[in-house]
Amino acid sequence: MKNFVTIILLCLLTLGSYFFLKSLTKEKLEDTDSKAKFVVATATGVTARYFNKKNKLQYTLISPKLLEYSNHYGTEFKTPDLAVFDDNLIKTWQGNADKGTLSSDKDNLLLKKNVKIVEMPFGQKPTYIDGEVINYRAKKGLMTSNLPVRIDDGIMVQISDTLKLNTQTKKLNANKRVRARYKTRQKQESKE
Repeated sequence: MKNFVTIILLCLLTLGSYFFLKSLTKEKLEDTDSKAKFVVATATGVTARYFNKKNKLQYTLISPKLLEYSNHYGTEFKTPDLAVFDDNLIKTWQGNADKGTLSSDKDNLLLKKNVKIVEMPFGQKPTYIDGEVINYRAKKGLMTSNLPVRIDDGIMVQISDTLKLNTQTKKLNANKRVRARYKTRQKQESKE
């Protein structure tokens, strides 16, 4: 009977130790993956070029300063300038923000604070998008936001609580509380 009680106690101790260590490991992994640990590299005056699977230029990032972190947090850019290119290497979108964070797989760029995006910056009718947070998913060619954005195409100004923009097809979805205002053009009289 004494051996049986000892075996039961050892089993309970082993089980308790297992769950205790499992919870510690889970907390450590969550902490490592979700927060920046410490800076392992800094660079100034950076121009980064990112290519797609076809080895064609997909987007560039220019920043006066970047910070690379020790874990898989990614890279933080100060005042990044973004340029997105199509398959013919024509710049189709450009933008900037006060801060940007690029994921370690280089697919997810989160632009934060005073974000300004322009479609066809050299075209005749560019579209301007302003917001506080815009997320660029490079592989999917999507720009999204769950915070209010302002969209101005020169004819109409829209404010929307969400944004989903496909940079390849140029399809824009603005949902949730969309407010729009048409711009009016007034004739200017010339005086001679």
